[in-house]
Amino acid sequence: MAKSILRYGLLLALFLVVLEAAKQSHLMRATSLELYVTIVAAAFLALGIAVALRIRLFRAQRRQEQTAINPANAGEFSARERDVLLFLSHGYPNKEIAAQLGVSENTVKTHLKNIYGKLGVGNRTQAAAEAKLLKIIE
Repeated sequence: MAKSILRYGLLLALFLVVLEAAKQSHLMRATSLELYVTIVAAAFLALGIAVALRIRLFRAQRRQEQTAINPANAGEFSARERDVLLFLSHGYPNKEIAAQLGVSENTVKTHLKNIYGKLGVGNRTQAAAEAKLLKIIE
């Protein structure tokens, strides 16, 4: 995104330099300034549309990748991971989940890390919501 903005700015600067050079040349004296301004405006309009379409395509691909990850991994949860997800969805902290399942807190953290990776999420709330959405838990 930053690269696109930088390219766009550099292209604008280049057009302004070319326009200034044309203003000093014989070519500019033969044609009107409005023609050059119109050409530059049309070029930037086309460039803006191209950048917007590229950004839109990038966002669509990201959404498609995220949705493609989730259903494929939905059946790959172990029974223990489903148990952790169930406790997680009810709002239990790691310490209570560990006590209920008879494992250490570090084991719960490991299960959570695996769950986050399989669901393609970054936190507990997203994991619980995604698990319910995919009907991994009720």
